[in-house]
Amino acid sequence: MSDIEIVYLTDRSKECATRLQEKVPKVRYVSDIVPVLPDIRLVVEAASQDAARYYVPLALSAGVDVLIMSVGVFQDEEFQADTFRLAKRKGAKVFIPSGAIGGIDALCAASIEHIDEVTLTTTKPPSAFGTNSYLESKGIKASELRERTELFYGTAREAVKHFPQNINVAATISLAGIGFERTKIRIMCDPAVQTNEHHLKAKGKFGELDVVTRNVPSPRNPKTSYLAALSAISAIRKILGHSWVGI
Repeated sequence: MSDIEIVYLTDRSKECATRLQEKVPKVRYVSDIVPVLPDIRLVVEAASQDAARYYVPLALSAGVDVLIMSVGVFQDEEFQADTFRLAKRKGAKVFIPSGAIGGIDALCAASIEHIDEVTLTTTKPPSAFGTNSYLESKGIKASELRERTELFYGTAREAVKHFPQNINVAATISLAGIGFERTKIRIMCDPAVQTNEHHLKAKGKFGELDVVTRNVPSPRNPKTSYLAALSAISAIRKILGHSWVGI
């Protein structure tokens, strides 16, 4: 993007960060973002909920806007409240991209009036789940499943706790709609599918919403969808630009 002069990159793995730096123009690795915060307009978290917990307050305290990919961190009500309160006090903004799912703009609009229910059914292939402590506690090995199997059904809050790398979209629709407790999530594993599918349904005073998104998994990380990365890029372009389609 021609409007961007420089991108500072930090990661807990210096080796990974420096390899990426070599491949991408305008990127400079820094071991600590604090010294360069005065020069930064936007901090983009694209790592983990732990990274969000550390870097988001750090950036907002300096009055710097943040874009958060690990949206599941907001299932922690205290962190959510502290983050939005800090952003308001410092005059900074918190941006949450739509990620790997369609219909977020419509859900946000619908939430202005009463919404009766919001449900999300996510279906992914076994390779998307990797090592997961929740599944291990249930004695489930996704790699050994031979038929479509329900792995989880419950609230969005519980879903993002148990599947922090798989279901950030649950947190996004919770924030856009009726919250983490009232939003219901079903997670399916299907050896027959090659895509990450998200089926969002909502019903309320506005009418009914029924959106299916079938995503190609990210080439290097099957736990997430390629569309999620594209969503972040799209959001950055809007933040830097002068128009915004899909509010």
